[in-house]
Amino acid sequence: MQEQGIYSRNSFGRLMLRNHGGPVIQLYFYLDECYEQWRCLEKERKRTEVILTKTFLEKRSPAVTNSNLPKTPPNPTRVDHLIVNQIKEQAKVASLLEKMECLCGVPLPANIHTALKKNHMAICVTQARCKEEAVNMTKHQWQRPNFTKDRDTLLVVVALKDLAATTRKLCTALWCALQITLPKPIIIQDHHIIKEDANKEKCPSSFERYSFRL
Repeated sequence: MQEQGIYSRNSFGRLMLRNHGGPVIQLYFYLDECYEQWRCLEKERKRTEVILTKTFLEKRSPAVTNSNLPKTPPNPTRVDHLIVNQIKEQAKVASLLEKMECLCGVPLPANIHTALKKNHMAICVTQARCKEEAVNMTKHQWQRPNFTKDRDTLLVVVALKDLAATTRKLCTALWCALQITLPKPIIIQDHHIIKEDANKEKCPSSFERYSFRL
């Protein structure tokens, strides 16, 4: 049993260090990915707000302000900035979804709320992993083995990867919510039926010379 444990631990360590220099490189990669997805979400949210304002001029809902939003800690890292920005943007998106439900008059589909909850959970997990890594680094600064450092960093990497994915899905969910909220165009169908004599030659349609392919 002991040999199996050592073998599993060594395999886990090689797996962490295999991908282009190990967890540190992955950390920077997924951190950049999180920032990119956060900017996309912010851009989509602002675009949605503009469209709703132009579409529903008569229905102005009061702005909701959240005073419990976090502030950037002293000497913040890029991850600290990311977490604070993500929490603020997530709160704005949640408020916007509530506004769209008021405009619709009906609740939005459950999968949109699920995307919001998963993104919130991913933010909380990322925040917790970063705090754990900082505590372990301070507590065992001189006696932490390399494997423990890599493990803590890899846990942050996994959290960042999930955060990037859930932010991207929330951006898609916000777009879907907008399509549901916007008024549907009125399609006027022509119900006039032209009855032709069976012996009369059919007039060729102007569309017959075109071919349509889906």
